[in-house]
Amino acid sequence: MPRQVMHPIRFFLCLSAMALAALAQPPASKATGATPGAAPKPAAPVPAASWKDIKFPPLREIQLPKIEETTLPNGMKVYILENHELPLVRGSAIIRTGNLFDPADKVGLASVTGETLRSGGTTKLSGDQIDEQLENIAASVESAIDESFGSVRFSTLKERTDEVLAVFRDVLTDPAFRQDKIDLWKAQAHSGIQRRNDEAMGITAREFPDLVYGRNNSYGWAMEHSSVSNITRNDIVAFYKRYYFPANVILTVQGDFSAPEMKAKIEKLFASWNYMQPPVPPFPKVDNQAKPGIYLATKTDVTQSSFALGHLGGKVIDKDYPALQVMADILGGGFHSRLFRQVRSKLGYAYDVGAGWGAAYDHPGIFEIEGSTKSESTVDTLRAVAVEVKKIRSEEVTEEELKSAKDTVLNGFIFNFDTPSKTLNRLVTYRYFGYPDDFIFQYQKAVEQVTKADVLRVAKQYIDPAKFVTVVTGNPKDFGTPLSALEQPVSDIDLTIPEPAGAPAAK
Repeated sequence: MPRQVMHPIRFFLCLSAMALAALAQPPASKATGATPGAAPKPAAPVPAASWKDIKFPPLREIQLPKIEETTLPNGMKVYILENHELPLVRGSAIIRTGNLFDPADKVGLASVTGETLRSGGTTKLSGDQIDEQLENIAASVESAIDESFGSVRFSTLKERTDEVLAVFRDVLTDPAFRQDKIDLWKAQAHSGIQRRNDEAMGITAREFPDLVYGRNNSYGWAMEHSSVSNITRNDIVAFYKRYYFPANVILTVQGDFSAPEMKAKIEKLFASWNYMQPPVPPFPKVDNQAKPGIYLATKTDVTQSSFALGHLGGKVIDKDYPALQVMADILGGGFHSRLFRQVRSKLGYAYDVGAGWGAAYDHPGIFEIEGSTKSESTVDTLRAVAVEVKKIRSEEVTEEELKSAKDTVLNGFIFNFDTPSKTLNRLVTYRYFGYPDDFIFQYQKAVEQVTKADVLRVAKQYIDPAKFVTVVTGNPKDFGTPLSALEQPVSDIDLTIPEPAGAPAAK
């Protein structure tokens, strides 16, 4: 018979309880009938403590730091926060741009612009020279462009602030976009495209959102060899000039300094940057109506299947977003979730499984259930997932589930504000996307007020299995039960990697 091992936390709690009980025992004396020198009478057994008995104090209220706000004469918005905890200074320029503005035939243009903005150096120094300068003083300046914003960030020791700020300013306002760094990025991009079908989970992670958002818009486009080859240095310079101008930039600086002195430095540093452009248009709207069904990406060199299913989600500003967050946590938010306990722990189908209500700040995210399983249990796993989706849409969750999920959501949210720098970044993000200044407190209050009835209501209202797009990557010969048994249309995903014109196609 196997030896039973007590869980470490429970063991610790038991020891603590026993120690406290021992301290509470009166000393041996004639009054207690104890004989001097005799072994003490054993204490009464102490019931084993439970983790459920642990009481946690309420979360501390979020304290908003004092932030100095100003707008420079050139239109740049500046947010300054003193933070004297460490002798460091950090900052970032947030630019209203993104790969959502990529042209259809040059997907990757925003990405290469964001990377070579820094790696390509400035008109004064090459990227390699900047690397050497910053490494010698334990500082950094980095740049990138993501889906819906660009950024240039810096970090430095307090005593090197002026030197690093000068480099930061030059990278932001005077990039050189040297051709050798552009060529390096394109070579790396081509290599990544060529290897993009190596991992089953990578295929699923790519194909699922592309199908949900649609392949005919910038939310669903993917880089191809031809689109990378089409990008020229002139394209990069033109993209930079369109979006990198003062009135399109929010600058944040936080650290060990005097706010009035830093404001004066920033004003002087950017006094000559007066470049102007028309206002940037809104990002494209999400209007795809994905065709429901099962989409199979055949990969024969694997012994397990990767899957993702769901449909469009919502925005962070949506009224029901807090309740949807709580609902998604109960369904598939972690070890305590229904999907994990049933599909993984009880049935043993999935190596990992989870769910999340995706929401972006300015466009719908994606509601997604994802995981992986043995090839032969692919269909059984998808059926088990469907059962849990049906349950959460048809009956109220338990009080224990509700409390655990609300605690999880609130506890996770609070970590966005556990340092002054995180708080500053989150507040600026809200400003960037046009959210109200008190959104932090609105969201917290809304989560606290979520009820079991709310969870059931939003699950019924927002989750629609009839609209699910399901992507499965694996070897259908090993599925045991074919995907057609799920009684949904099954379509094949073409994983062929197109080559530029004149080159043989790779598979």
